Amino acid sequence: MKVRVGIASPAVLLALIASINAGEPLVSIYALKGSLYIAEDSHYAKTNYVVYVGTKSVTVVGGGWSPETAELLAREIRKIADKPIENVIIPDHDPEYAGGIAYWKGIGAKVVATETTERALKTEWPKATEFARKHFPTYPNVPLELPTNIYQKDFELENGDIRAFYLGPSHNTDDIFVYFPKEKVLYAGSILKEQLGNLASANLTEYPRTLDKLQELHLKIDNVISGHWSPVHGPELIDQYRGMLKDYSQKAAKD
Repeated sequence: MKVRVGIASPAVLLALIASINAGEPLVSIYALKGSLYIAEDSHYAKTNYVVYVGTKSVTVVGGGWSPETAELLAREIRKIADKPIENVIIPDHDPEYAGGIAYWKGIGAKVVATETTERALKTEWPKATEFARKHFPTYPNVPLELPTNIYQKDFELENGDIRAFYLGPSHNTDDIFVYFPKEKVLYAGSILKEQLGNLASANLTEYPRTLDKLQELHLKIDNVISGHWSPVHGPELIDQYRGMLKDYSQKAAKD
């Protein structure tokens, strides 16, 4: 499988022109540690992804907001890795992670997700994209696309160097963690962030329990990567976010 190379689509060219006019890149990528890179996408709500550069291929965690933004991300990846993009992990069904599925399928990448995320895409995609357009009027009407490779719950890629697992409801019903044991890095997507963020679909009863299960795994974690706001944090973010959830729930109970 080879990554498509060639002239950008008109939509991508328009996005590139917009970024030039704004004076800043809409998608950027930089090294974190070991085989890992951070990709920051400033479209709509800023979203952070992880790029794993293996010996023979590349794995991306997070599919992008749309096919157009996914193509911009792929163009940045090609600047740091002359290898095919083989796997794209979808950490939950929200548009910032699943909107670009069509692009990745179009270049022959495997789009990987859990059964929980596949079900959420089938049932929640119209609602999720409507919510995105409500807050970001320029967000396009992206048709539903489903992943190509579905796992029941947990899965591993790159001979265990990438480990994805589901511990229960949190930000959504289907969010997963992606752990890189060699680098001691945990990608938490929308589950862990420096701010509470959108809790409209959160299960506030199960959310703390899911974080309890994470800590009970006793993973060696040097860095937690958040899907929004600042990307790189220490492992203390887990307790910090638990504290924010507790404060929010206590305030809600009083109100």
